[in-house]
Amino acid sequence: MEFPPSAEEVLATLRSRLLIPAVVALGAGIGGVAFGLSHDDVVTALGALLFVPSALLLFGIVAKRRGVGPFAPSRRRPN
Repeated sequence: MEFPPSAEEVLATLRSRLLIPAVVALGAGIGGVAFGLSHDDVVTALGALLFVPSALLLFGIVAKRRGVGPFAPSRRRPN
């Protein structure tokens, strides 16, 4: 049974400096796709999609460094 993360762990994760470029890249990707689709510009929309994987990678790096979600250390004892 996994315990939910404490407030201190969540705040420590949110203080990571890598979250700033991750949020900017995600915002640029979503904004670019929305702009491209609203102006019938497929090239802009597809180009903006290239920002999304980099944002997801940065979020994954932060999660792995902080041990959040599936990257959390196991609390089970070995037999």
